[in-house]
Amino acid sequence: MKKFLIAGSSLAAVAAAGSAGAVDVTLGGSIDMGVEFGVGKNKSDLGIGEAYNSISLSIAAAGTTDAGMKYGGSFTLGTATEVEVSAYLDAAGAKNLVKMTVSGATDIEAAVYNVSGGQAIAAEDIVGVKINSSWQSVGATVTGYGLPVGPAAASTVCKVAGRATAAAFTVTRQTAGGVANTTDTATLAATGYLPAGHVTGGTATLTAGGAVVTASGVDFDGTGTVAALTGDVYAGPFMSVMLRSSSTKMVVGAACVEGVAASSTNFFLNNASKIVTASDASIFIEGGFGKLTLQTGDYAGGVSAIGDAGDAADLDVDGLAVIVEGVGLLGANPFVAVDLAPASAPSNLEILTGGTIDMGGLSASVDVMLNSSNVVDIASWDLGLDYAMGDMSVAFAYDSQNDWGMSASMGIAGFGVDATIYNKATEDHEKNGLFYSVGASTSLNGFGLSLGVDQDMQPTVGLSKSMGGLSIYAGYDAADEGGKVGATLSF
Repeated sequence: MKKFLIAGSSLAAVAAAGSAGAVDVTLGGSIDMGVEFGVGKNKSDLGIGEAYNSISLSIAAAGTTDAGMKYGGSFTLGTATEVEVSAYLDAAGAKNLVKMTVSGATDIEAAVYNVSGGQAIAAEDIVGVKINSSWQSVGATVTGYGLPVGPAAASTVCKVAGRATAAAFTVTRQTAGGVANTTDTATLAATGYLPAGHVTGGTATLTAGGAVVTASGVDFDGTGTVAALTGDVYAGPFMSVMLRSSSTKMVVGAACVEGVAASSTNFFLNNASKIVTASDASIFIEGGFGKLTLQTGDYAGGVSAIGDAGDAADLDVDGLAVIVEGVGLLGANPFVAVDLAPASAPSNLEILTGGTIDMGGLSASVDVMLNSSNVVDIASWDLGLDYAMGDMSVAFAYDSQNDWGMSASMGIAGFGVDATIYNKATEDHEKNGLFYSVGASTSLNGFGLSLGVDQDMQPTVGLSKSMGGLSIYAGYDAADEGGKVGATLSF
């Protein structure tokens, strides 16, 4: 047996000659290693956080037939320490992590008689048996399930603050001395400000609003309906709330953040060591008819998202996406994309269509998500405009959720300047208003410097040094109160 090793720097292209033409195979990848650190107003000093590392390898192949038709495909291999899994559903609809199969029976023994006439039926003539079940036959496979799992319990957290009256009310808190696994209990016996800590017993009535507080939840209007029977309740003299306008207020009263729905539960495996995962696989054929692509990754259409704008009509692929892109007149490029999700019927397919029109430096795009039960029923849409001239480019996006966004980039005095501004449509309990960010970057003798600021005036700074395929970088984000230091090797 012969072994061959192909090694090189940068991207390696290998051409394999065939009877119909050459196939170019491109290999590329990266190794990223570093450590996170934290420093900010919530941290007393510099803290070294979690070390991280990731490895990825991209493989692509492309070729052209003698007739001029192009074809190819690609996929990516990467490392992961956590893998998301889907549970098996048994006949009763319960979730199980393991499915087990066993070969069916090898023989049927029987002594049976016709109901009408009473004639005996030879056992060797029987090929299946059924009583209140599916058919059981020789050679059939029997399936069972194991390791049953239920949805993760919904977790609700309630905060209560201000003055309260209570015959008996107890909160538990960590001792000021910081002794491990010890607690200090504070009891509210009369009207007064609630002590800080975890509510563990008793009942109190807030003087502001009259909400009734127990260790199991909050009754907001005193009618006996508790907001969170499975919740954790935390008390204190005051609490802060953040409003949709980004302002914060010091308040008294009660507020509960309700738990997630059980149907949103996902299951993950925490691996002791990293495993290799494959993703973003695609195969395409391109010719005079246009381009046909099969891919496992999501498809965003022709409109590029800017902030929260321009992403209302995206195809979140659960199975296999089929994308047909055509070549139209006057620079028009229409497309149709369909997600062939498992167990999907023609009446509930996700269909994304639209196109891009290129008019020199100006291009316009539209994405439309259709309801397949009625092709004229538009579920959502995105609109996008792009204009480029020299070192300057401007983009605009708008969607059916009334989100809009604008971005611009240009070169000024050796710096590349990028600016983005977008809005978020008003939604309950969601921050709204204008969001923006401005950044500038430059490079000199292999050193890269980037500076940025957002709408909260939180700065970001990054510094990098490029040495061929090796890049050493460091960065800090004030909004996250931390940053990263590491190195990436690309090949």
